[in-house]
Amino acid sequence: MGDPKLLLQILALTTCVCAVFMMVNWLIHKHIAGTRLWFGFVFCAAIACMFQASLSLSPIWSVMVPNTLILIGLYMLTRGVERFFSVQTHQFPWYVLAGIFFPSFIYFTFIEPSFLIRVVVNYMVWLLAMVLCLRALFLGQNKRISSFSPAHWTFAIACFCLLIVFTLRLSMLGSYEHSDTLGTNNWVNQFFSLSVIVMPLILCFSLCLLCSCRKEQQLAELTQNAKRESQKKERFLTLLSHELRTPLNAIVGHAELIKKAPREPLKYQQYCDVIISTAMSLADLANQVLLNARGKSSTLVPVNLSQFADLLIAQFKPLLQEKGVELRTQLIGIASDKEYLVDQDSIGLVVKNLLSNAIKYTQSGIITLSITQQSVTHQGEIVRFEVKDTGAGMTAEQIEQLFKPFTSSDPARSIAHSAGVGLVLCQQILEVLKTKLHVVSEVGHGSSFYFDIELSESIITNRQKQTNTYQPQAVSQLCGDILIVEDNQLNQEILKHLLSSLGLNYEIAATLSAAEAALNRAQFDVIFLDMHLTDGHGLDWYRRVFKSFDFKQAPVVVAITGDVDEQSQQAYRIAGIEHFMAKPIQQKLLEKLLAQLLMPARHFLAEKSMLDYSVIDELVSTMSPQVLNAKLMYLSDRLDYEFAQLRGLADIQAFEALEEKLIQLEEEAGALGMCVLHIALQDVRLSMFDSLNADWQALHSLAKHSARCLSDYHSKVLQ
Repeated sequence: MGDPKLLLQILALTTCVCAVFMMVNWLIHKHIAGTRLWFGFVFCAAIACMFQASLSLSPIWSVMVPNTLILIGLYMLTRGVERFFSVQTHQFPWYVLAGIFFPSFIYFTFIEPSFLIRVVVNYMVWLLAMVLCLRALFLGQNKRISSFSPAHWTFAIACFCLLIVFTLRLSMLGSYEHSDTLGTNNWVNQFFSLSVIVMPLILCFSLCLLCSCRKEQQLAELTQNAKRESQKKERFLTLLSHELRTPLNAIVGHAELIKKAPREPLKYQQYCDVIISTAMSLADLANQVLLNARGKSSTLVPVNLSQFADLLIAQFKPLLQEKGVELRTQLIGIASDKEYLVDQDSIGLVVKNLLSNAIKYTQSGIITLSITQQSVTHQGEIVRFEVKDTGAGMTAEQIEQLFKPFTSSDPARSIAHSAGVGLVLCQQILEVLKTKLHVVSEVGHGSSFYFDIELSESIITNRQKQTNTYQPQAVSQLCGDILIVEDNQLNQEILKHLLSSLGLNYEIAATLSAAEAALNRAQFDVIFLDMHLTDGHGLDWYRRVFKSFDFKQAPVVVAITGDVDEQSQQAYRIAGIEHFMAKPIQQKLLEKLLAQLLMPARHFLAEKSMLDYSVIDELVSTMSPQVLNAKLMYLSDRLDYEFAQLRGLADIQAFEALEEKLIQLEEEAGALGMCVLHIALQDVRLSMFDSLNADWQALHSLAKHSARCLSDYHSKVLQ
């Protein structure tokens, strides 16, 4: 058959070639578990075969080291197969085998050499490895041979062939002598060497086939998932189109009614209320889609749940009046003056959607919004938000399909009769908040949708409420000059109308270059800056151009944007823009913001509530006019910087640095006679926990307002 020594050299060459192929296989399929261990197995086998082919070496290198490498390599092969098939590894059999292997090989190699005993121990190593590999293959296919692919069968055959070869060798032990070696020229060694020469090739070929099969399965799964996602997207867009067209139909229909109706102010107001309410529902739908797409994390703000419920109800009044449905609120176990830390955007969107659906499917009767304290925990309270109606109700089958709008058996009917895409988005938004939407319904008696969420109380002491004496001015008292930087003519008209109704002066710049020219020409108190203009981005212009102006009193910039996500707002804050108005612009929110930013018409009288004149008069008499002028000139800009630092320190919970910064600002406010700001800063500092949840925007506005009052009073004193 051939000289065993020559056959061993051929075997060494074969395993080296296999090692190269398995290294390439590992580099190609790095993402597949087990491939690196398979390369390690063949590499160890190749080194072992090279040592065994060098028969002139001492027993430690020709016997002990090669067999130890074979043991390590087979362990790596087994671990690799178990990882590939995600099967639990059993280490105990290997510990037992190692306890037998090393003493036996040391004794029967160096003390009382016996080739026969070494063959038996070597057979035990191969037997354990092949049995564990076949076990992993069987369990990896869920014990179903019918699920075996050609790659699985090839690997199984390779393992069985190796077992058969080593078992036949064991059965031929009678043809060996104790003093024989692998290089002894007898027919058993010749048969064994010829048999095992092809085995590394078969085994490595089967392992490569397994990798190719796994990659093919992954590609098939990706294709299937892509197809499924495409179907979901198509279904989602169909439902979204339905949800968009329903309120658009109401808007267009009521606009037509306004055109045709007689001149009745009451009817006009009613139609306009419906249009406004419906348009805001479209904005809510857009917010829902964005929240869902971005997986928005929670942003907790202090919220009075009683006021929160009243605000939600007020938004639906026009629809309720049109349908004749009564909407009630019910607070159980919730104090009317207590505030909770709530993700107001997410929960508000969910409750609005539930109320909208309840109104849509209730022809007459009562809809109840209940906010109930369910239990008290160590972290806070479990609060249930529930919307209950007296509509048609649903069957168990309809409830089961309620949150599966993408897989309806009757698409046309589901579009016409479902609650639309809203409930699916609501469920996904609530999952981000670690809760779930539940439904209880009975045909003919109505439905109840509810979710439970853990809320912690926002601790605001009575002293905080009493000392925060700054209140926004009444809109009828406002005065100021406004610059509108907006390229959309419709948005320009809306802002012009709103500002004119408040008696404010305004100028319009349709481009950023026109805005720059306006700032060079006149002084403004507030700038409404659109973020997306034809000649550039508003934020870039603010950083590059606006900050380069040397204002005596810098105007307050308000970002007008449709980017309502927290990431965009954070970018504006970092740049220095603290105020935002989301599109569509609402008159009440605009009035509230302007009341916060602008001086009242009789601003000199209002200064009395903001300043301590005795301190200011003492400053004027003791400090050099040039020094005081320089200090006041840049006070507003420095406050912008200081409050940006305060917000950042609060975000990272740097308590010591935050307290030091508050003390510094508190002392400076007191030294400049800004008494209300001094009290407000002191109040925040004395309650460090609440300072993390403080309304930094309102506090910043108070500081800017105080600086304006101080600057105006100082100008009058100099006159």
